[in-house]
Amino acid sequence: MPFPALLLPLIFWTGIAAMSSWAVSRALPLRADNSIEIDAPVDDVWNFILQTERLPEWNEHIVRAQAAGELSEGMRLKMKTRHPETERLTMNIRPTLDVVRVNRELTWSTKIIARWLLSVTDTIKLRPLEDGRTEVEQSMSFSGLLSPGVPFLASISRIKESSNRQLKALIEQN
Repeated sequence: MPFPALLLPLIFWTGIAAMSSWAVSRALPLRADNSIEIDAPVDDVWNFILQTERLPEWNEHIVRAQAAGELSEGMRLKMKTRHPETERLTMNIRPTLDVVRVNRELTWSTKIIARWLLSVTDTIKLRPLEDGRTEVEQSMSFSGLLSPGVPFLASISRIKESSNRQLKALIEQN
């Protein structure tokens, strides 16, 4: 069999694998969720979260974060992030704020290479509770063709849990 003929099955099965991966990513985006109760009113938690320069204090995944002014939908942030499994691998990203609902939700998303290849969405939701407490739910989801290959979802889940604990400590100490 001539050499080019050997490539046809390889190309065919690679195409099948890519379509299957894409279909899975559309049906089941990979996500990590974690929530915590903070002994502070929702206004205080919201105002703390809006301080983008303080993000690295409570989110070990973020090395640096900057915003040009007051946060609003459509705004682009500047961030430097750290890979969840090694401190040596960092990446500069420019996420877009997709949702800014005062005292309720802050969501940003960014693409890694191309949106259809791999994109990340990070959401923080706040819910007021009785006695002036607030429930904070953080989630991170991955979508795109390469999302089923994201091997570090357990690490992201651990980061969200750690991040919520640190956020709680920082807010409650004030």
